[in-house]
Formats: sequence, C-alpha cells, structure tokens
Amino acid sequence: MRYKMIEDRSVAEQTYEIINLGHSLSDAEMKLPEKFLDMSIVDKFHKSWENFGMTLKNQKGRLFLDDLMITISIEEE
Repeated sequence: MRYKMIEDRSVAEQTYEIINLGHSLSDAEMKLPEKFLDMSIVDKFHKSWENFGMTLKNQKGRLFLDDLMITISIEEE
C-alpha cells in the first residue's frame, strides 16, 4: 500500500514536511532531483485531492517546489 497524506491535516503543511525531508537528504549528500520530489508530493495527495493532482501532472512546463507550495496553499484556502 502506498503512503498517502492524512486527510485531516493541512496538505500545505504535509507538503512542507516532505520538502524538508528532501532538503535533509540533500544535506546528507543524497540529493533527489526536484522533479522527482514534485511528483512524489503530488502522488501522495489524499483521495479528495486526486483531481487537483492530475491537473498538476498534466500541466505543460516544469513545476518548481516553490510554485507547488504556493499552488497548494492557494488551493487549500
């Protein structure tokens, strides 16, 4: 079973935690490509966010982590 974000917690907060884990790995010289981290976050959205996640996956162009964080914060509000 795949890990999913928790339904009753802020998606922005959980995204921030995943980004921080990525930064921790980078600090330990185990850098993950940003595109991998982006798509990993989108894949972890809970069921109620699946349509939003599909929209993000189908966008043309690259979505940077900062942009992803802003987009999630706006969607959540």
